[in-house]
Amino acid sequence: MSLKFIKVIGLLFVLLLTLLTVGIVPGFAQQDSASDDSLQVQGTAVVDSDSYAYSHRGRRDPFNPLVQKKDVIVGKISGRSAKVKGPLEKFELTQYRLVALLVIKGNPRAMVKGPDGKGYTVSVGDYIGINDGIVKNIETKVVDIDENGMRIETSPDRIVVEEVGIDTLTDKKVKEYRYIVM
Repeated sequence: MSLKFIKVIGLLFVLLLTLLTVGIVPGFAQQDSASDDSLQVQGTAVVDSDSYAYSHRGRRDPFNPLVQKKDVIVGKISGRSAKVKGPLEKFELTQYRLVALLVIKGNPRAMVKGPDGKGYTVSVGDYIGINDGIVKNIETKVVDIDENGMRIETSPDRIVVEEVGIDTLTDKKVKEYRYIVM
């Protein structure tokens, strides 16, 4: 046999195999007539072999987030109007990141980075966060040396923010302290 003849036979074999898998040759690739008339069950949806109908029963909504936001126990007291609020009061407190701590003439200041990518300087008494939080303290890292000569860090670099709200169960004012850390 010549090499040309083997190539032609191989090409015909590949062509016939392709036609069989696609189903163009009706004599070789016929389906059972019983499977055309029956209905198949997949999950909770009844499926006809020619068409498919989706049933949402027993399944979650794919557009709802998997992790739900938790309910706030402390209600919000808003004593400041929206006109008075500054750029630090646009975002949630957890979205800010502490970048640097400064002490200028004995007054501690901190630089925070907001989710908008901008840096802001914060000092004690400034308002920050959407829940009318007030910066109560800017704490720097405290380093001590124990009796063995080992270095101990007792407090981290952080900003202490006080938020005042109303407890929904008792209707009393509650002070909550939250922190912005590096």
